[in-house]
Amino acid sequence: MASLLRQLRLQLAQSDALPLLALLGAFAGLLTSGTILLFRMAIEVPLDSALPGQHHEYFESLPAWLRFTLPMAGAILTALIFLAFSQQSRVVGISHVLERIKHHQGYMPASNFLAQFFGGIISAISGQSTGREGPAVHLGAATGSIMGRKFELPSHHVQLLLACGVAAAISASFNTPIAGVIFAMEVIVMGYSFISLIPVILASVTGALLTRAVYGSEPAFSVPQIHLHSLLEFPFLMLEGLLMGALAALFIWVCVNVAQKAPKSLFKRFFIIGLLNGLLALAIPQIMGIGYDTVNLALIGQLPWIALFIFALAKLLITSLNLGLGQPGGAIGPMLFIGACAGGLVGELGAWLAPEHASNSGFYAMLGMAAMMSACLQAPLTALMTLLELTNNSEILLPAMLVVVVANLTASEVFKQKALFPRLLQLRGLTVDTSPVEQMLRQHSVLSISDKDVKIVSKFSSVDELQLILKGNPKWLVIFDNSKTVLAIISASDVANLLLDEEQLHNWLEEHEGVMLMNLLAIPAQRETCGSISMQANLQEALDLMAKLQVECLSIHSGKNANASSVMGIIKHDKIHNHYRYQQTSS
Repeated sequence: MASLLRQLRLQLAQSDALPLLALLGAFAGLLTSGTILLFRMAIEVPLDSALPGQHHEYFESLPAWLRFTLPMAGAILTALIFLAFSQQSRVVGISHVLERIKHHQGYMPASNFLAQFFGGIISAISGQSTGREGPAVHLGAATGSIMGRKFELPSHHVQLLLACGVAAAISASFNTPIAGVIFAMEVIVMGYSFISLIPVILASVTGALLTRAVYGSEPAFSVPQIHLHSLLEFPFLMLEGLLMGALAALFIWVCVNVAQKAPKSLFKRFFIIGLLNGLLALAIPQIMGIGYDTVNLALIGQLPWIALFIFALAKLLITSLNLGLGQPGGAIGPMLFIGACAGGLVGELGAWLAPEHASNSGFYAMLGMAAMMSACLQAPLTALMTLLELTNNSEILLPAMLVVVVANLTASEVFKQKALFPRLLQLRGLTVDTSPVEQMLRQHSVLSISDKDVKIVSKFSSVDELQLILKGNPKWLVIFDNSKTVLAIISASDVANLLLDEEQLHNWLEEHEGVMLMNLLAIPAQRETCGSISMQANLQEALDLMAKLQVECLSIHSGKNANASSVMGIIKHDKIHNHYRYQQTSS
């Protein structure tokens, strides 16, 4: 088994590893969709039991005292659970995924996975205003990452499996496989490449298939047949785009400012979350939970304009407060709720001002969902593809493109609010910005461009030993000491030339316990000090380590121990730069 895994890792380090990556992507999608189904059922089954005969989101059926105490109890319970975790392990959500993929090569801790799993479930069951897609993205990313780490894959493949998990999570949540792929690439990876798309697509398809096997092929929302009635509606579309951009900017602004001013005490923050959710639920129970029942009502036009206005404003305020205070819930579901209600409000306005031309309010509600999601995430392609898959109606794309673009520009250029999750990450002094050079280097493993034509030699070696080693015509000799620690590399051709020069050879032989040996660290030759790096590392990690150790090359090792017996090759500083220049020229 160990040798099989070793061969797998070696093959994955090569440029022709796409079939294996595709297989791993499908496996990651299967694991992720199973995790998401378990997460979803852990929310829905208890609520179905607690609300007999009703939808599992119908919190409106609860008495007033329970609508207040349930969010309070859930917040306190979450706080008690989180106190058992370290401060670092309490960081959850999409911003945590961005942090791990940009600053930790996609390695996501299992402790944060557990905090997100239980925290997300308790938040939803207790009726706090939350979403399940944000936690699902974290859980999917962690599933793919942990799988990659268990197989001890190179770090860029761990990041790829993380993206596979994200795609499968979105696909399993909304039953939208294409949107899952684009979300993973546009929001998480922030880039596209052929070798990454194939595994991510397979993971997303696997996630959708498993979800459909359990819940059927229906999308997450009950979407009526909707279309644009008249081109005269375009002023209303522009108005909707402006409104969604303004609401998205307000949502982001409140989140960020609350996060900046939130109490440091974990218990205080969660107590405030419970109190705010409980108080608002007394007056507006529709804001409780995920709220997709209310979204469906908005889509079929069964909510009056005053309800749409109140629900959109209340959901925006309570969810942004929750996220800013550190609730382990999601933001994508509430974004869709706010967009549906605010969009439906524009539709009601259009029906009042121009009843002969305006489309029904459900049409505007659907556009509002896409626009709000896009403006908050700065992810227009994801929003448009989600809309297309949910409606199965290509005619909606033209008006949707206009509304989405106007909303994005309004939020980012008029109100100067960037995407929500990178903004939250910036509060911790971190950034997701990556240069094209660094992005390219992170996509290649050290083993993919390493010199594998190497042999291992001891610091003190006999002439016979060296002659035997040189018969294999290696390019480099890796020198190690008595403790099997790698010391340096030396040019094999320089050693061979010295062995051929008998006159000079005797000057470099030393007697050790009656045997004449050559000190390879003393002879005249091209020789460089050498550090050690794991075969799982990528080229950017190699450059960073070389700068830290102030060396020009690294020996590449399999397994956890960097010793002479585990050397698989060497990588030099100039080889990385030559590889980048070649990539740039060929592209």
